[in-house]
Amino acid sequence: MMSTLHEKYGSIVKLQGVFARSDLVILYEPEHIDQVFRSQEANPLRPGFQTLEYYREVIKKGSLDGIYGLTTAQGEKWRDFRTKVNPALLKLKLVKVYAPPLEEIAQDLVQRIRRYKDDTKYLEKNFDLEITKWSLESVAYVALGSRLGCLGDDVTKDHPGFTLLQCSKDIMDLAFKLEFLPSMWKYIATPAYKKIIRTYDKQWEISTKYIEEARKRINERGYDIPEEEKSVVERLLAIDEKVAILMANEMLFAGIDTVSFVATSIIYNLARHPEKQQKLREEIRSPDSHKRYLRACLKEALRMWHVIPSNLRRTDRDHYVAGYHIPAGVDVIAPNEYLSRLEKYYPRAEEFIPERWLADKTDPLYYGNAPAIVTLPFGFGIRSCIGRRIAELEIETLIKKLFDEFEVTWEGPQIKVVTKVGNTFVEPYNFRFKSIK
Repeated sequence: MMSTLHEKYGSIVKLQGVFARSDLVILYEPEHIDQVFRSQEANPLRPGFQTLEYYREVIKKGSLDGIYGLTTAQGEKWRDFRTKVNPALLKLKLVKVYAPPLEEIAQDLVQRIRRYKDDTKYLEKNFDLEITKWSLESVAYVALGSRLGCLGDDVTKDHPGFTLLQCSKDIMDLAFKLEFLPSMWKYIATPAYKKIIRTYDKQWEISTKYIEEARKRINERGYDIPEEEKSVVERLLAIDEKVAILMANEMLFAGIDTVSFVATSIIYNLARHPEKQQKLREEIRSPDSHKRYLRACLKEALRMWHVIPSNLRRTDRDHYVAGYHIPAGVDVIAPNEYLSRLEKYYPRAEEFIPERWLADKTDPLYYGNAPAIVTLPFGFGIRSCIGRRIAELEIETLIKKLFDEFEVTWEGPQIKVVTKVGNTFVEPYNFRFKSIK
């Protein structure tokens, strides 16, 4: 759609809002995006799920006391929440502490793949399930300081972790129907609206149960341990109990499909490019601790497929862009994934070339030839993803383990990507894994 609108209407496109939605303006020129987004940086308004906002502000009002979290809060409420949680999630020293347990979790997924690698029908259908179990297990350890046990051989679909995974999937599907397609949910309680509220309830119930179990363990053990050994929820409980509960809840929701999508993207691209896979494997097995090529593979996969294809800001004032008036209250979209695949910014843009992130300035492939605002897989400015460092650590840990253990190939047509609220891959997952250790 972004390509069609760009070709037909040019660099600034307006779409009329319907069903009580704001008008949309799509900006295709980096300097126009930069102009609007930077001018909003003092008070960046980024609308989230309106159904989740309603759930927290109305249905959960008595439980949250006006604290709405990073996903739905705006203005000073968002800024206050972000200020409280930043130290627990952004300090590099604290993030690196999670490396050993994340290696164990990644190894558990490797063991699962080794078990099923010859059962191609299972993996073609269930690779997504396996990798989302890994991402849930990883983010749960960071948030709560304990394993959920989703990757065990004896785990059944009655396990609450499975229910969390299903809730996450259902919320994304229902949010797309309610918030991106025409819907009357703001006026009448439609069946889809009722279902998403039930799903929010179930997700809240299970995540709160896990959080309460974590708090009980902390109370029994005591708080007198080094700061770097504490989980996110433990660090936040010392600051604000409701902030701790809500942040952990958001991590158990937002940290599953996003991380698994990016990890799958890297695995897929490396499976289709055996020479780059071998180059990465040599780096993984080398004593070099910097792992620059691994980082380049991550950046290139994120360039090609953003988890969320566009970034959004709601204007809080009038803007004048290239002679056009954009009034306050309009949703401005930066179509970053589309822009990241344009040849004028990235030569051979449709090709997976990690080397572009390592090239020097004299190389035509050099990534710095593209304006920085073109590729924003983690968002823009102060509202960029707070879990970026943790997500990168989880993904890099898995990729190192996986490609050290297996030669991975892809047999079949290109993988299918469906865009709803964000990007998702669609089965079959035609990966083939050959043990090399």
